[in-house]
Amino acid sequence: MDGNFQMNCEGQRKSQEQMRAYEEQGQRRAQEQMRAYEEQGQRRAQEQMRAYEDQGQRRAQEQMRAYEEQGQRRAQEQMRAYEEQERRRKEQMLIYGQQMRERQEEEEREKKKGASVFGKLGAASLVYTLIYTICLYKNTMGIAVVLWVAACIGYAYTVFRMFGIREKRDSIFPVIVMGLLGVSTFLTGNQWIVGMNYAMIFILLVALLLHNFAQDNGWDFGKYAKEMLVAVCGAIGAVGKPFTDGSAFYRSRRKSGNKNGVYILIGIGAAVPCLLFLGTMLVSADMVFADMVSRFFMQFKVPARAFGVIFMLCFGFFSSYCGVRYVEAHAAAIAPEEKKSGQPLIAIAFTAPIALLYIVFSVIQIVYLFVGGMQLPEGVTYAEYARKGFFQLLFVCAVNLVLVLVIQKYFGENLMLKILLLVISGCTFVMTASSACRMALYITAYQLTFLRVSVLVALAVIALLLAGVVAKILASGFPLFRYGIAVVCVVYLAFSFSHVDYFIASYNLSHPVAGGSDRTESVDYGYLYKLSTDAAPAIERYIRAQERAGKEEELPEWYKLYCMEQKDVMENITLRNFNLSHYIASRLLGE
Repeated sequence: MDGNFQMNCEGQRKSQEQMRAYEEQGQRRAQEQMRAYEEQGQRRAQEQMRAYEDQGQRRAQEQMRAYEEQGQRRAQEQMRAYEEQERRRKEQMLIYGQQMRERQEEEEREKKKGASVFGKLGAASLVYTLIYTICLYKNTMGIAVVLWVAACIGYAYTVFRMFGIREKRDSIFPVIVMGLLGVSTFLTGNQWIVGMNYAMIFILLVALLLHNFAQDNGWDFGKYAKEMLVAVCGAIGAVGKPFTDGSAFYRSRRKSGNKNGVYILIGIGAAVPCLLFLGTMLVSADMVFADMVSRFFMQFKVPARAFGVIFMLCFGFFSSYCGVRYVEAHAAAIAPEEKKSGQPLIAIAFTAPIALLYIVFSVIQIVYLFVGGMQLPEGVTYAEYARKGFFQLLFVCAVNLVLVLVIQKYFGENLMLKILLLVISGCTFVMTASSACRMALYITAYQLTFLRVSVLVALAVIALLLAGVVAKILASGFPLFRYGIAVVCVVYLAFSFSHVDYFIASYNLSHPVAGGSDRTESVDYGYLYKLSTDAAPAIERYIRAQERAGKEEELPEWYKLYCMEQKDVMENITLRNFNLSHYIASRLLGE
């Protein structure tokens, strides 16, 4: 047993030693493996760090090379751009220098041309100015107006010859109309007619210059109106031309010697119209200054008419010279108007509802006003009906005329569009007739006035122009512009020569209207005695008829007032201010 026990103990001891040996061996192996793993991890980390460092260095070097190449490219591009910019700047400097030389050459040519023109046009404008002042100073209705119109025509034809322009064959028409307007001016005593005559003469004179200086083929009413307005504004802007042309003229005449006197005269000449204009403004702005100026000039006893004469001389010279210079320089360069072709569908969509509205309105006018014997709503008088609707219809008629012309000009041809325009034109004829009927009713109720007669004439012009528009719609080759000019001129000439005040007085005196609460017939004598001398024959005949009938024992008060109103124009009739209407009135009313 003791032996077994010892063997067991020995076996346990060996087992323990083997266990310790295994544990120590395992620990050593684990430590060796750990050290191997640590060394391997460190080697891998070091290798990765070296790889990352090498890769970073390579990337940094590549980026540096890319940045250097990009910088070099940018520097080269900037250098090339700078060199291109310098090249362009030099080219621009060369072009600018060439332009400056051309501008200087152009200015020199313009100065030479101005000097040449001033020597001829200046003299012609001066002669025209003298005739203009002599004929029209405080004389807007005399027979001298005919001489002024002849001077306008002669001045225009002199200008054509001066600039080598051969007047066009149809220029004779505005010339004849201008002459007839001049004759009409000294035949009438109506200031409204005289004012419109002057406006027509001015328009025709500007149109005559444009017609011969510019290529006006294909121009219409709008184009002519635009270019005439531009010409007037351009003439105002060219107010310095007489001074620059005159300076160039004197420099060309006097190449040597002292020129200070010439310069002083030019400055004084430029200052005169400015002083007149500014002085007039300041005198009207302050009463104290006006009194001082009046006292100052009273010491020199300068007649007031001298200022009027000087003003007319300046206005006549500058308006004629500057107007011709502008038209001559710019009219030939006026570009022809481009033909615009809008989509017809737009115009159809626009005009279709308008045409439908006009058809309904026209049917009502025809059924109730024309065919129905002037049937009106209950409680509405003819005078009220005419007064409330007339001016609106007149405005609509004028708008329709412009509308049709604009659509024809800016939109392409289309059968449906033509039909709609014809419908609108036909309805406008109905509206024109309705307006005329309304005015006739109004005249029946309130007698004639100059405005009412003028409106009837305007309606006639609209109807005639509308007839031309219809012809243009049906036949595109119809000369609408020439037709329109002829219509306006012929109708206005008839109106101007008609002595409308004579017919107004004759009608009003022979057609008294019922007025007042007792509905007794009466005449608006307050309007009659304000009529012009054109009404004198009718008024005198009425007064003599009343005397023969024994209805007037003494001259009525309104007749005395009429004679007093005409007293100034009937006295001091001379050859220069002779007016046939004034002369006839003086013979009739002075008896």
